[in-house]
Amino acid sequence: MEGIEYMNDDPGMVDVLYAKVHMKDGSNRLQELVDRVLERFQASGLIVKEWNSVKLHATVMNTLFRKDPNAEGRYNLYTADGKYIFKERESFDGRNILKLFENFYFGSLKLNSIHISQRFTVDSFGNYASCGQIDFS
Repeated sequence: MEGIEYMNDDPGMVDVLYAKVHMKDGSNRLQELVDRVLERFQASGLIVKEWNSVKLHATVMNTLFRKDPNAEGRYNLYTADGKYIFKERESFDGRNILKLFENFYFGSLKLNSIHISQRFTVDSFGNYASCGQIDFS
């Protein structure tokens, strides 16, 4: 994982900052794999087609999990047992972070599995709820 990016169009109003994920060998094998999983989910009707590709990333900062009682903006989540959670969200100016850590090397890891998470749901620990996983042998 090397370099950082943000999810929206304005680096001065960032909600999600993430590390970019690359294969060590420079190939697109992981991207191709997760895009095939996406295609299968779309073809089977498990998800509605919103994107043609999965954004490979590792979230570094997410304002949804910011603990600020004065935060603005609202975001809705559901727990694994269906309970509704109302969260406050406040964007931050990420321009200095992006400049300082543009090419930051986070390290490498061996990928043993892919976890499938349901958007807008969290588990009892506040993490995205896992619906399942694909393990590699």
